[in-house]
Amino acid sequence: MIEEFDAEIETIEKDIFKFLMSYSLFIGQKATFITIKIYFITRKSLTQEKLKELTGFSRGTISQEIQKLISMDLIEKTGVSNTGEITYTMKNPVIAFIHSFRDLTSDISKFANKINAVKEDIEMEKEEIENLHGFDKVYQLVNTLANSIPFSLELIRMIEKELAKYQEE
Repeated sequence: MIEEFDAEIETIEKDIFKFLMSYSLFIGQKATFITIKIYFITRKSLTQEKLKELTGFSRGTISQEIQKLISMDLIEKTGVSNTGEITYTMKNPVIAFIHSFRDLTSDISKFANKINAVKEDIEMEKEEIENLHGFDKVYQLVNTLANSIPFSLELIRMIEKELAKYQEE
């Protein structure tokens, strides 16, 4: 049974939705995927028809994103109505956040590779470019980013471990 929310609850859900859409854990992911994932986080159980009503996406788009969520083991089929409509349920919202942390870790690692390559280029050309206007600011920024990335990755790993413990409880 798919819950219908009262108007006041829908307003709160919209605020949560806006917050999560702007949250850095979800930045960089496909908007349709994130939208559907967030609705599963807020609603837990949904049908394709309800998702179509909430998002305005086509049935095909919804079907594709649902298949991704199933393949990631975030949702599962939990029922079929007399008319054949399938209900899908998010297994555990914490798992959805863990997956997002993994995506974020991957993105940060890719960014780290690019920053370290820039840092190496600057180091190789330092004598030629260190007197150029703005060099100090760029050099400081690149070094700050290169030095902070390992800390960021370790922090994400710590959070993932805590979320995994929560998931096991």
